[in-house]
Amino acid sequence: MNKRIAALLLAVACSGPVPGPGSEAARPADPAAVVSHAGLWQKAVDVYRKNRNWYPERTAILSEVLNRRGEPYSITELFFTTRVDAGGRMFTDLTRALKNGEDVSEKMKAKVEIRHQSDGMDPQKEESLTVSLSDSPFDPERQKRVEYHPGATRLRLFGHACRRFDFSYRTEIIRKGKTEELKWSGRAWLDEASGMPVKLEFSIAPLPNRIRSLWTIYLYDTARHDRWVVKKVVITGHGGFLFITKHFRTTSTFGDYRLRPHKEVIK
Repeated sequence: MNKRIAALLLAVACSGPVPGPGSEAARPADPAAVVSHAGLWQKAVDVYRKNRNWYPERTAILSEVLNRRGEPYSITELFFTTRVDAGGRMFTDLTRALKNGEDVSEKMKAKVEIRHQSDGMDPQKEESLTVSLSDSPFDPERQKRVEYHPGATRLRLFGHACRRFDFSYRTEIIRKGKTEELKWSGRAWLDEASGMPVKLEFSIAPLPNRIRSLWTIYLYDTARHDRWVVKKVVITGHGGFLFITKHFRTTSTFGDYRLRPHKEVIK
């Protein structure tokens, strides 16, 4: 279960910007009335469009199985590097893997499947489940699949005055070689001035097999005005088989971002 989630997150890391618990506690914004931001969602779409070619050269995934008190008793750590060749093709390598502190790099290299958006969505194994989390409700080409509603809730998140949008997004998964509908339902927090997405949180339906609950949170790096990228993704949930239930948490961090060449300049 955790290995599958880890592999899916690599698809996120290597396919452009992705949507993102926050490290700074949310605080109520100034209660003064604010004029509704017409077109604020469209500003977020523009932010996505302008930043879709950023990719992280380094990704770290921490996968934890938790006890009833929320404490980890099994920890897997995966470290990846990504590079782009002169032709614009991406390559990702698993550089190190630890299982409860023990180096299991060679064993994990044989088990972790790394897929990029350009490789296509169909998995090699029939029992595999592939979800393209590089999908985004802000993708300009997929807006017909998105429904959103601006709420009255406003919060100050990570130095940004944000407005909440409730949204749903219809996309797809590949299961046993067949395309199936997948729906995201959650909340997007957009900077009230620029429309820049600061945080995205959602559940999906239907859930993967044996997973009973799943909640995903994306946190974006908004420190630079000329770059919008994801810096952390946290997935929490629980699942199991028969009477055995396991709670898990997967935290992925992304760094050393680079700009992928535009298609028109690739030789």
